Amino acid sequence: MKKIFTAAAITILSYQGLFAQNEPVVAHFAYHTNVFNPAVSGNTRDIYIGALYRQQWVGFKEAPSTFLVNAYAGITKIKGGVGLVISNDMLGKQRFTTAKISYAYSQRLNDRSRLSIGLGIGLFNSFVKGTELIYQDHYNVDQSALLTNTNKFKAFLSAGIEFSGYNTTIGFSVSNLDQGLKSATPFKVPRHYFAYAKYNWDINTKFNLTPAVFVRSIDFIAQAEVNLALTWNKRIVVGLLYRSNDAAGAMLGVHITKHLLASYAYDFNFGKLSPYQTGSHEVQLIYRINGMKEKRTFYKSPRYLN
Repeated sequence: MKKIFTAAAITILSYQGLFAQNEPVVAHFAYHTNVFNPAVSGNTRDIYIGALYRQQWVGFKEAPSTFLVNAYAGITKIKGGVGLVISNDMLGKQRFTTAKISYAYSQRLNDRSRLSIGLGIGLFNSFVKGTELIYQDHYNVDQSALLTNTNKFKAFLSAGIEFSGYNTTIGFSVSNLDQGLKSATPFKVPRHYFAYAKYNWDINTKFNLTPAVFVRSIDFIAQAEVNLALTWNKRIVVGLLYRSNDAAGAMLGVHITKHLLASYAYDFNFGKLSPYQTGSHEVQLIYRINGMKEKRTFYKSPRYLN
């Protein structure tokens, strides 16, 4: 049986389409690693609140769109941090809504680095407008055909690890731990693997450069994304991005205040979808609240007593 969603007929021609149906694809990934890795909250002492909206493939009927809000905070008393992510993805006749919470345990390695291990639990909802689906042979479909509007929920687990130190952040995570690709359906998202690395380089007192790379994979399908952001005077951010076998684009952001960042990203698909759309637009807001400083423990020694 070959199902043809209104938008999915061309969507499956690109890597990005495959991932958009399962986990969100965002140009601002370097700012939202907590969406993919529950360990992120363990390596901060601040509070982060973010919102992002992405409209993909403008001009393409019923193209994918993503809206997500997320928050995470380091909490010294629980030796780690907690996080919350709520996302909504639209793809043709399908809607994916996810809500998940996470806890991360953090361990200081030395004065300049930490290692965090996180676990997330969430609820996934998939809704399919079965009454609007079109089949090649509508009068001869098997029992798996969706002929009515279908709405299902499924719980899932995710886990991750993150190292932070020496101006470098490296992370790895796995989502939907219990779901393999072979048994995946529109209501059962397959297991995803994520890996990323970021480096924060203060060139001088005016300029800061942050290169980042992000890799996502579903078994044999993998995609890499590279992001390069230059910050001037801790105020203006300009960046470039490249997504393997899919798209390239640019980003522009401004720190409205010391704690509030607003930015916009545009990327254009250069693959088989390029004749059908005029690019993807994405906007985000990030607000940071200073957390409590971590108390350092000092031990008295008779060597230093007068």
